[in-house]
Amino acid sequence: MTEREAYKILGISPETGQDEIKKRYRQLMLRVHPDMSPADGGKNSNYAQEINTAYAVLKKKCTKKEKTFWKSKNDFRKEKQNVSWDAPVNIHAYREREILHYAEDDTGTVLGHFYIAKGKYLWKTDEDFSLFQLSLYRCGKRLLDEIDQSFHREGTPASRSRIQAELTYLLAQQFIDGTALLREISKEQTADSEGQEIFYLPAMLEASDGTAISAGEALYPAALRHHRLYIKNHAGKELGYLSFPDDRFYYIVIPLFEQKKVRVKIQAAETPQGKKQIAGKRNSSAGYRSLHLWIKLCSGDSCTMPENVNLQIEKLLETYKQG
Repeated sequence: MTEREAYKILGISPETGQDEIKKRYRQLMLRVHPDMSPADGGKNSNYAQEINTAYAVLKKKCTKKEKTFWKSKNDFRKEKQNVSWDAPVNIHAYREREILHYAEDDTGTVLGHFYIAKGKYLWKTDEDFSLFQLSLYRCGKRLLDEIDQSFHREGTPASRSRIQAELTYLLAQQFIDGTALLREISKEQTADSEGQEIFYLPAMLEASDGTAISAGEALYPAALRHHRLYIKNHAGKELGYLSFPDDRFYYIVIPLFEQKKVRVKIQAAETPQGKKQIAGKRNSSAGYRSLHLWIKLCSGDSCTMPENVNLQIEKLLETYKQG
């Protein structure tokens, strides 16, 4: 595999530093991990091989080393006892979650991940996002495991995968302050004539068909379904749903739409001729289209967590109890 192919598989540019290469590698491997895609049936195994090979190629090229590492799991367990986690908390969150951290040896090889703190901590940007997602998954898994144990179930209900995914999404809302994070990680920030904040984010249209879209064409929200914002053109034709090259934005932006806290402007971006797919994304029947996305916070919105999320979690767990 050439370096050019490796960069393409990981969806990064040749200017990407080793730290970011590692982070992207972990993100992609987490996506194809069997625990995170239980219904995949092994279809991601070839992709996982490609990711591993690409990372090995780029790792040889890089000479920068991690400043901090642990030589063994036992060393990390000793070290973590002296680590504290400083982050805001949501005291109303349904359940505590773990703050996870990677353990690496002096070659940069990941030995595993371990929790360094436990609590109702909000996510902050210096916490690896892939591990944040994993902490939510593990939190939801414990909730469902407790129900299975209380009912003395011998098998797993058919609804578990679907409910686990929904539970992870709801838990994310309790540990992400979307309004504050928009101010921190958006690409550009401006304000309108009334002083209301406007944030620019790179986005994508995950297209459902091959309908032609011109660069600069205005697009519009069509509907919110299953935590996806569907997009339509001026003629009212639904084209697909909003996606993001940065996974963090999905958990920040979509809940703000669901809570009716934002207004949006969407415009089709220029796409290189013949290029139908965004780097790092897997093939689909229609591909991806780059978008410009501007988000304006509605006046009067607050930075508090939605109060009804706990009720949604309770309702979801009751559904799971029924099998």
